[in-house]
Amino acid sequence: MLLIEQLHYATTPKYNFPQIFESSSFPRRLINLSLTSMSEIRNKCFQPWINLTDLPSERIEIQGEVEDVIEIYGKEAFSMISPIEPMISETPIVAIDVSSIRIGETEEGAICAVRGAVVWGEKRVYRYLRIGPFPFHITEDNKREIQGLLEHYQPLGSISKLSFLIELQSRLCSALERWVQMMISASACNSIILWDGSLASRAPNNSKDALPSILKTARDNSNVVLSFSKASTIRFLGRKITDLIAKQSMPCLLEIDEQMLSASSRSMRLYGKIYVAKLNDKGYPFRVDIDKALPRDLRIEAVRKLLGNELMFQGYPEALRLAHIFSTFTASDVIGIQRFIAKKYGLKVVTLPSIRKALFGPFGTGGAGD
Repeated sequence: MLLIEQLHYATTPKYNFPQIFESSSFPRRLINLSLTSMSEIRNKCFQPWINLTDLPSERIEIQGEVEDVIEIYGKEAFSMISPIEPMISETPIVAIDVSSIRIGETEEGAICAVRGAVVWGEKRVYRYLRIGPFPFHITEDNKREIQGLLEHYQPLGSISKLSFLIELQSRLCSALERWVQMMISASACNSIILWDGSLASRAPNNSKDALPSILKTARDNSNVVLSFSKASTIRFLGRKITDLIAKQSMPCLLEIDEQMLSASSRSMRLYGKIYVAKLNDKGYPFRVDIDKALPRDLRIEAVRKLLGNELMFQGYPEALRLAHIFSTFTASDVIGIQRFIAKKYGLKVVTLPSIRKALFGPFGTGGAGD
């Protein structure tokens, strides 16, 4: 039986949040920054983003954070674990995902929104909580204030002038994701926590990196973090690592020795043991990173518990699939946010002139810097 229930935010008691993060200023600063930045657009001109038939990805790859192609050397880098037998228990499954979307433009900058979703399931009954959306008006004038908030929660590299709107939107999304991950790692116990992406970071050695702290908090509460990647840049003889077990018929894991990865991987901090997982016979294989500070037998046991306690859709955990769905902005969401902010802030909806369209007509596509 599949049951999905939306919780009412107003009825969530304050004491449900872990004491360790109750004094954290991030939620208050994030909300205040959203309200302050949006108040600056009152009674101004606003052009809604209207290309709703081609919504962008919820994750925007930004310069300096895109994974390089990593090669694997030698067949001895692989260790096959097959078959993986499900372990039926009452282990809760918790999944986290976030997304961002561009809402529109003003003469000073752009308006975006970020939103997170947490889905938790036990005995294959699912509940979810949406966090947000939080709208932001990003301009040249307030970008330093936004950077000031973000630098305490994730490492920041240089932001180019041409693309700072896109980069800050992505980093706001990442900061919200890290905060939600912190909260869940501290409040959940004896659970399997599912993330989207990899357990890797490009943080410079002198930068604060929240990822190891989040993983330690999860371990201290007897949680295991598994992070699923729908795509991976790791290759073996030019083939994607997910292709190596695509034809396997039984649930299996392909364990990868990180010592056999090419030198390009050394610029990244790998906090997870890398596996390729195929979790049902007709599903797709995925790269799965599991907290490598855990003993090997606990990592394998976590996968077995996931198989025994979670629905799998095309080899992908149902809770994580639902988290993606509930965090992603639909066309209806975007239209609703546009109408709300236009009414609340007295915006004049206009069509701002496009130099690219004026110069190139129907060929005036692309973004800044092309």
